[in-house]
Amino acid sequence: MKKLFLTGISLLFAATLTFAQEVKPEEKAKQETVTLTEKLTLTEDQQKTVFDLVLQGETAKATLRADATLSPEACVEALTKVQANVDTQVAEKLSDEQREIFAKIVSERPKEEAPAAPAQTEEQEQQQEESSTL
Repeated sequence: MKKLFLTGISLLFAATLTFAQEVKPEEKAKQETVTLTEKLTLTEDQQKTVFDLVLQGETAKATLRADATLSPEACVEALTKVQANVDTQVAEKLSDEQREIFAKIVSERPKEEAPAAPAQTEEQEQQQEESSTL
């Protein structure tokens, strides 16, 4: 009984941490636009355009991450394609000077990773425990 209680508390804690890390696409797009504005000194028109492009990309990536039918490899490939498309569109809106700096920023960016597997519910864990004890 004590183990079951501790397992339940651990699961709730892990689920809380998982959900706490999720950031909305709008927030990511805003943060990315602020970062690019600081590094590239974007004009107001460029900021609006870049925000819209990054928001579209972040929304598409969030949809891909939520798609449980994709294998991790396919998900990473699709995420990479979306990011490359967004980078190309953003680069088109920049001056030559800004494009050089942006290319350096893109090359230093970490690669996309597959989303973590969704956490199991308590019912699924109990079913697994019951089936393993039979």
